[in-house]
Amino acid sequence: MQAKVNTLCLTKRKPKWLALRFIKLTSTESVFYSPANNLKGSSALIVIYKNGLTSKTMQYIASQSNHPATVFLNQNEITKRHCNIRWFNQTSEIKRCGHGTLAAANFLIKHFGYCPEVLTSMSNERFTIRVKKQRAQLLLKSIEPKKSELAAGELKSVFSSAIKAAYSTGDKNGYTVVLFNKEFSKDVEKDDLKSLHVDFKALSKLHKNAVIALSIKNKDKKNARAHFRYFAPQFGVNEDSATGSAITVIAPLLFRLHGLNKVKLIQQSNNGALLNYEFNNAKVVIY
Repeated sequence: MQAKVNTLCLTKRKPKWLALRFIKLTSTESVFYSPANNLKGSSALIVIYKNGLTSKTMQYIASQSNHPATVFLNQNEITKRHCNIRWFNQTSEIKRCGHGTLAAANFLIKHFGYCPEVLTSMSNERFTIRVKKQRAQLLLKSIEPKKSELAAGELKSVFSSAIKAAYSTGDKNGYTVVLFNKEFSKDVEKDDLKSLHVDFKALSKLHKNAVIALSIKNKDKKNARAHFRYFAPQFGVNEDSATGSAITVIAPLLFRLHGLNKVKLIQQSNNGALLNYEFNNAKVVIY
């Protein structure tokens, strides 16, 4: 196995950790970008390591990266059908990371011509990979959120716009999706949720879940579109630039509210991201 080592993502100087005997190779990969729409998507640092790399060292490596996620894969597993995967941001290990998983899968396809069928997280969640036209697609089980009056009450002081409804998953450290009374813009193309002000300090103290602000822009089934933003200051991320895992909650909610099973999602972070998905039989294909 050979691949080019990419260290430009970290610092101008070669980082000291690259000299570790446990590191096989590193590279960077971006996903959810769209040059035509001026959306940069999000990137991940991919680290292929040999046996012996500790969690503490993984966290140190991630802390030196300026990417939203650093992904760790064992070189002894990447040629098998099933492979373990771990993700870290600059401060902590990430429980689930859709964009990092897709980035890792695309990296393996590009450089080795092969990707495991299933990548498994530390919590034993299975991230199934499909390959279509030499690009990875991510298959995940959907997570059905329930309407939550408590979530709406907690979050009143967090957002600059009044909350219409909130839907939360039952899991601790899960997701809450927030819809607003205000119609930010009737123009489908206009950046609406970017004007939403968020009190990150209040959010980190008040709410245990990551929060997704969602705005439905076009309910036409052939060209359905929605905008969203993703906030998780309590997990060390004020706002994520592009998050694939959140679609497991957005998809079933949009189907329940509007009967939509295929929607083009624009994540209105600073970089911006374009995410496509299809929802069917409690499963979501993300690409």
